[in-house]
Amino acid sequence: MAKDHSEVLTVVFTDIVGYTRTTAQLSREEFSQLHDIFDQISLPLFQTYEGTVIKKIGDAFLITFKSPTQAVLCGVALQKAFREHNKTSKRPIRIRVAIHTGEVIVRKDDVYGEAVNTASRIEDIATPGHVVFSEAVFGAMNKREVAYMHLGMKHLKGMKYPIRLFRVKTAYDDYIRAVNRVKTIVTTLLVLGLVASLVYLVVQYIILQPGFLG
Repeated sequence: MAKDHSEVLTVVFTDIVGYTRTTAQLSREEFSQLHDIFDQISLPLFQTYEGTVIKKIGDAFLITFKSPTQAVLCGVALQKAFREHNKTSKRPIRIRVAIHTGEVIVRKDDVYGEAVNTASRIEDIATPGHVVFSEAVFGAMNKREVAYMHLGMKHLKGMKYPIRLFRVKTAYDDYIRAVNRVKTIVTTLLVLGLVASLVYLVVQYIILQPGFLG
């Protein structure tokens, strides 16, 4: 029997968003199909990125990685795979991915400890379609391989101190950034146009004053 031991690992939780509401409307066959699709998409990617599946709890997978970078890249691949699936599916599956790195207690093919609890709390606040990770992951991963954005300090349920979080940037983020840039340019042009109009009116008013031209 393997002895219990501590090890620094990257812990990943991923689950189906709106699972309870969705499954309440499914037959037993449809319920099985949902899980089959979730498993068929997820499990090969866990293996590709060298993750170890610890367990599946309802609709949530708990996976560990030795490499924080591989964990984040796996999260990116998962989101991409489910987006592709959803393009042609009548019943889309939206997932969220939460990642934290820290020391865990490995016991009988399971993991315990603060790192696991923290990853679970990050999962609670992660939004659909996103890969959210902690500062510990950010500090250890290869930042050249992942485009990311800073979410700031967040208070997580049951945790005494706030934790700094990040998430993987998406194409939608780039779209919003471009839209905001256009809005800024348009606003600037409108302000300049307004200022120019006011200057013109003031000049015209001065010119039309009696005695201005002698």
